[in-house]
Amino acid sequence: MVAPPVQLTDLIVTVASEHADVLGRLTAAVELSGQLDELGDHLIGHFVDEARRAGASWTEIGDSIGVTKQAAQKRFVPRESPDLKPSFDRYTDRARRVVVLARHHARFSEHIGTEHLLLGLLDESGGLAAKTIAALEAAEGTTRLAVLTELDGAVRQRPDPQPFTAHCKKALELAVRASLRHGHTFVGTEHLLLGLLAEGEGAAARALDRTGVTLEAAQSYVVREIEAAISRGPRPAPRGA
Repeated sequence: MVAPPVQLTDLIVTVASEHADVLGRLTAAVELSGQLDELGDHLIGHFVDEARRAGASWTEIGDSIGVTKQAAQKRFVPRESPDLKPSFDRYTDRARRVVVLARHHARFSEHIGTEHLLLGLLDESGGLAAKTIAALEAAEGTTRLAVLTELDGAVRQRPDPQPFTAHCKKALELAVRASLRHGHTFVGTEHLLLGLLAEGEGAAARALDRTGVTLEAAQSYVVREIEAAISRGPRPAPRGA
């Protein structure tokens, strides 16, 4: 019998249940991740984020994972960059179109921000992210109006290559983490939405908060829709939406 793949949530629960303090959890995550690849990186990332939210300094975090403060920051603090990680190979067709649409919305900007990514998700109306927003927002179209107010109206020269903002890079990282937590091997529009919500500080998160679209509600809706799609017929689960 082939063992089921390990999910990020299982690893997080295992580490959290065995260690009470956040820095102890982080050290344990590093030890466990030595046996893993990408999943291990996101396991460590989860507990780095937890330690930071609990008030741990970068010096303490570096000590816990066996590196300097500077090395820890370099690895875990997202910076502006034109690189898209993971590559498009991991994205569904809809998710790829969302990034293309985000670039279009940012055509008069120096950066690609979370607000542009959210507009791309809304434009890709057949995706699960857009359907989730439509089901949860306070009234039809309010999320689009809210994010449009976040746009910088000034026209600027677009650099080549055009970088993603640090907030957008973090959201993309958290989108991958959302995919792994659900045991998926792809990044769909639903994961991009969950990443924007989990990032919590960018323009997209502010707009979604104003229209009542929360991370908890979005996660519940996405899980229900995927389970419903699976139950509707004897066919493999859809590869993202």
